[in-house]
Amino acid sequence: MNHPLSIRSWLEPFPTNDGVAVVFDVFRCCSTIHTLYNRSEGPLFVAPSLKSVLQEERVREMRVFSELSQPVECSERFDNSPAEAARTPWTQERPALVATTTGTPAMFAAKNFSRVYVGSLVNFSALVTHLTTLDCPITLIPATFPEAKHVEDEITAQAMATALEGFANLPEFVRQCANHAREQIIASGRPAFLTQKLPTGGEDTSLSMEIDRYQKVLALRFEHPLFARVEEV
Repeated sequence: MNHPLSIRSWLEPFPTNDGVAVVFDVFRCCSTIHTLYNRSEGPLFVAPSLKSVLQEERVREMRVFSELSQPVECSERFDNSPAEAARTPWTQERPALVATTTGTPAMFAAKNFSRVYVGSLVNFSALVTHLTTLDCPITLIPATFPEAKHVEDEITAQAMATALEGFANLPEFVRQCANHAREQIIASGRPAFLTQKLPTGGEDTSLSMEIDRYQKVLALRFEHPLFARVEEV
């Protein structure tokens, strides 16, 4: 790459917001978003939190996917689970909303970049291919707190940085970067921990680590202070 590439925490002030950002919340937010969007039914939005949209009238008509504890008046309520997103019926006219602990707040923290992408392993190669066509700074943002052990976000961000700084034009090399990230994540024990902790943990982590399950590149259009629409680039 001949333009700047960096990995930064979403909790730190960004020195400049030129260029684009990629937010990674592998388990489970970004994978839930990709799964919902690839079903191609109904508009999909993200919000920084449920608390921030409690008084928003439009939420009443939405299917909400969130692990947050706040009650909210909505059409249907589900966990922030890609497995649930994959199997729940969805009519085309019904919008969906994703709001999570760190993933969606990180996305809104980056909203002043020219574009914010939804980073993941499930479309790793497609996103790398797209990013190599850009001629601007790229900031990779793991959506985790410093004290949290959500190593999968940092591992995936580093793998994408390696791919972009290496032979990003070689599909085999890009896939190797993703596979190496997957191996590191498994070795970290996080998938096993989430499998024990969450009812859908095993399904969620398995889906989230399915490299290149999807081929669409997704970005956010911030059309409201509290809502961003997910769109295919």
